[in-house]
Amino acid sequence: MSSEVETLKAKLNAFLRIAKNNEAKQRNFQEYELALLSCSDLYHLISIILEQHREKFHLTEVTLLLFDPEYEFQRILSSRSLPPSWQGRLLFSDSVNEVRQQFNIPRKVKLALYTANKYQALFPNYSSSNGSVAILPLIRQNKIIGSVNLASRQTDRFQPGIGTQFLQHLSAIISAAIENTRLQESIKQLGLRDPLTGINNRRFFDQRVEEEVSLAQRNKTSLSCLFIDLDHFKRINDNYGHQAGDLVLKESSKIFDDIMRSSDVLARYGGEEFVILLANTSAKAAYEIAERIRQRIEMTEFAISATESLQVTLSIGLSVLDSDNLINTTQQLINAADQAVYVAKESGRNQVYHAS
Repeated sequence: MSSEVETLKAKLNAFLRIAKNNEAKQRNFQEYELALLSCSDLYHLISIILEQHREKFHLTEVTLLLFDPEYEFQRILSSRSLPPSWQGRLLFSDSVNEVRQQFNIPRKVKLALYTANKYQALFPNYSSSNGSVAILPLIRQNKIIGSVNLASRQTDRFQPGIGTQFLQHLSAIISAAIENTRLQESIKQLGLRDPLTGINNRRFFDQRVEEEVSLAQRNKTSLSCLFIDLDHFKRINDNYGHQAGDLVLKESSKIFDDIMRSSDVLARYGGEEFVILLANTSAKAAYEIAERIRQRIEMTEFAISATESLQVTLSIGLSVLDSDNLINTTQQLINAADQAVYVAKESGRNQVYHAS
């Protein structure tokens, strides 16, 4: 009798351990799910998926593929410095065919043994020749927007044929979280975008210039600032109408954007004024860029109607924050460029003036 009691106690204890283990797993997942759904920042969300997911669920590798035909996700992330650990783990595709064929993304959760010829594209950093993988398609409005891809060196971790209800639920949660952050980021971007030209606005510039100045001071590199003012812009509005003026502003901003490098910051400062920050750029190099902008605008014919076009010029003020001059704060950098463009206009317009 006593042995039977001991056996029953052992079984009961085993059941209790399993129940507690399952409870801990459930709590762990609920915390993870809440973190995903409460996230409003794309960078933070990706960090949770790529870093926390791997640790929480004891996986060898986790990658995230995002279908990004309009470059939307990449544009949102372009202002952030991505960790080196994301290299080969955060993937983008702008082609539906590539998602279907090269990446082999299914419509439903797929569990499989790892084979390089099928899954290497999704796991560029995965070094093992065996193991198992789970491909979780991310679907919103019945369209694939990417996938979360899990890999384990354990061949029995993701066996074909076992239940996928938990992974399907996880896939739906991550899909909703990505869509939520995309919408949140879009709302933020609308507040930082100029509605006419589509480029950054004054509010965005005021935030970004502080970051760029701090970075330049920390790295002891030059930061150049160009203040751009279209010459006699009021005459365009008075003589040709505000629609023509709007066209000149939009086309000019496209020209500025075309000449800029990916590391530069362009914003509409107000009215016919624009500003450009040139990171790690000396006064000489910044002057050459400013001259290229000035010449390009001067040579452009702005077609304001089917039969009529006009030419405009602009004046540019240049200031540089570096260790060799007295400009060493954000306000000094902006004020110097502002005063320089004023001098350029007073000196005859259509020129670049360097506030030395």
